[in-house]
Amino acid sequence: MKKILLSAVALLSLTAVNAQVDVYTANDSAAFSMWTAVDLDGDGFNFSAIDLTGTTSSLSTQGGCAISNSWLTNPLTPDNLFSSPVQDLSNVATVSLSWAAGNPETTASGWFEEYYAVYVVNNLTAILAGTFPTPVYEGVLAAGEVMEQHSYDVTTQAAGQSTVYVVVRHFNCTDENYLVFDDVKLTATAYVGTEEQSLEVLSAYPNPTTDVLNITLNENATSVSILGLDGKLISTDIVNSNIVTLNVAELAAGVYFYEVITAEGDKVRNKFIKK
Repeated sequence: MKKILLSAVALLSLTAVNAQVDVYTANDSAAFSMWTAVDLDGDGFNFSAIDLTGTTSSLSTQGGCAISNSWLTNPLTPDNLFSSPVQDLSNVATVSLSWAAGNPETTASGWFEEYYAVYVVNNLTAILAGTFPTPVYEGVLAAGEVMEQHSYDVTTQAAGQSTVYVVVRHFNCTDENYLVFDDVKLTATAYVGTEEQSLEVLSAYPNPTTDVLNITLNENATSVSILGLDGKLISTDIVNSNIVTLNVAELAAGVYFYEVITAEGDKVRNKFIKK
């Protein structure tokens, strides 16, 4: 039978100058469920987060990942986007991006040739409107039943930027099977100094919350902000305490970031859920 139907963040830790740190990783279905899917061709089929563990896919050992179909009962001609949550790389000097991609079909079948591109952008407006920047990578899978590994320097696109998105586009192919996209990692070099960043969140509760989020730090913060998953600022409060209470009662239900900053410029950004 030609096809097989599926049934189915690491925090930036600033250590020393030139210390390599993983600032973001997506390698399971939970991480990819936080990504945003956009069906540019409007056919109703899109990227999705899935766990291949236990399926008959030849790539089942990949586990949780993202997939986009170019065949599902009938041939599809996808133009699908998948965007990571926003990342803050304002305090790093160099950035590299790595990922893996594959198709479970055999090379001999000829149905493995998924075509895709990967971008690193600072906002999503243009790309969601169909205007695409120069990709980090663009091409077709070279073989089936394997996960091709890629790694590129993306310092020009990402270093020093407070809003960074990784975007994969599946397009320019038809009647293959599905693209598997996984093991996304942004690795950076910190340049903020030779001493460890001292700011730590000791607790943030309740999370999920309905009305307030209580944040306890190991030192005083000077501001605390709420941001959407797209990185857009929702509110900022000026404070001078290591204990902060955020009023989130007016927020719509969903996932947000809180960001606390000290007078020395140390910064911590974490997610919270508003019920």
